[in-house]
Amino acid sequence: MKKILISLLSVFTVLIFISCGSKPAPEKTEPEAPKVEDSTENSKENLSEYERLMDEIKNARKAAVEAGAEENASNQLKFIDDMMNALEKDDPDFSNKAKDIVGKYNLLANYSNAVALKKEIDENDFAGYAKSNYDNGVEYLEKVEAAFKSSGLNDKKTETYAKEAYSNLNTVILVAYKKLAKEERVLAIDAKKKADSVKVGVARKSEYKETVETLQKGDSLYSMQSPKKALECYSKAKDSFNSLYADVSAKRAAAQAAIDAAKKRVEESQKFAEEADMKAPITDENVDGIESDDAVLLEEDKYAAPEESEVKIPDTIDDAEGGE
Repeated sequence: MKKILISLLSVFTVLIFISCGSKPAPEKTEPEAPKVEDSTENSKENLSEYERLMDEIKNARKAAVEAGAEENASNQLKFIDDMMNALEKDDPDFSNKAKDIVGKYNLLANYSNAVALKKEIDENDFAGYAKSNYDNGVEYLEKVEAAFKSSGLNDKKTETYAKEAYSNLNTVILVAYKKLAKEERVLAIDAKKKADSVKVGVARKSEYKETVETLQKGDSLYSMQSPKKALECYSKAKDSFNSLYADVSAKRAAAQAAIDAAKKRVEESQKFAEEADMKAPITDENVDGIESDDAVLLEEDKYAAPEESEVKIPDTIDDAEGGE
């Protein structure tokens, strides 16, 4: 009996061990691998920054050349070109050097534009329109030129001088052309009123409409701070209105002269008829060559609502901003 109990106990113990061994072992959680930045992505970002800065340099140089840097500052342009050609993509200071080159090209653009503005001001005697700005602009222009002679292109102050020279001289141009544009617009409006007085909008509808649009374009350009282009539109509109007025007026005068001549012929015919009737009375029958009193000899102008043909435009225009 004891042996049987020992055997059963042994079997029970084995079953317990087997049961425990059948349980699944706990899952091992493996640590996440550290994220490694893709060197290819980094190189793409660096390349993008490189290309962006190179585009800025090219655009800045193009603006300087278009402004006249090759004629006004050829030595300085070559100096900056050499700096650009010496740029190395792998240079750790590439970004700062590139931005410095952009600044120098911008300097030449501002300087060249200022030189062109001064020439235009002097040729048209515009200095008096904004004398203080003109004097300041010339002074800054001279500072830039002095810096060029003393190799001061690396001085950041020179960039500021060039900006100030352009800004002040551009103010003179704006003030001058604003005043001239306003004066020309008054003349254009006067010409339009004369054209309206003879109903040009009816007699020459398409040309009238086109001329009005030119005047309105001038107003739009003026409001966008482009008084020089606005002046051109006002002058064109003024000349066109005056030409239309003269042409329509002449034709109306010719038509009126024809009416007057026809009336005179009728009066003379009536006088002749009266004299003839006294000598040899005639019947009431119509006689060839003699018109009745109520006959319409020349058709008069007829306008359907002529006031609707006129386009209303304000007599004055306000400055959007700036100006003296």
